[in-house]
Amino acid sequence: MRSFFRPKKIETYFLLAWFFCCFLSCQQKKTREDYVHAYENKLGIKPSQLAQVDSVNFTTIQWLEPVKNFGTVHEGDSVIITFRCRNTGEHPLFLSNFHSPCGCTIPRYTDKVIIPGEEEDVPVYFNTWGQDSIVQKSIVVTSNTSNGAKHTLFFEGKIIPRPSPVKDKKNK
Repeated sequence: MRSFFRPKKIETYFLLAWFFCCFLSCQQKKTREDYVHAYENKLGIKPSQLAQVDSVNFTTIQWLEPVKNFGTVHEGDSVIITFRCRNTGEHPLFLSNFHSPCGCTIPRYTDKVIIPGEEEDVPVYFNTWGQDSIVQKSIVVTSNTSNGAKHTLFFEGKIIPRPSPVKDKKNK
């Protein structure tokens, strides 16, 4: 009776398995630093700015909640609205510019690279002083994406005005 696993065949299978394992172990995942390194330069240009013109390596973005409601707050309160995005493409995502039509809305984000498949929070600070009633605000985010370079995010809420100070006429 012939055995399927002769010594020579076992050695061959073992060698093939070993080469396959070695090949797979050499395939390393890219780190955040690897993605940023591709855009480093000595001209003082931020990597996020260079990524804006590298259309070959554009990626795609998904905003998980592009419209937020912060509820009801009192005038003068500061509100933090957090938008969350996901890099749904195959290349690094850079959020390079934030624009708000008024000074009461301030996005706080660094030039951190978002690697493919990763999610990131984008906090926006909103100062309600001088605002009243229902407010609707927006910010525009510029990114290196093929599904539109500019993305508009919206937030809304109700602001209860503070009562104006009334002087006591009896004490005069």
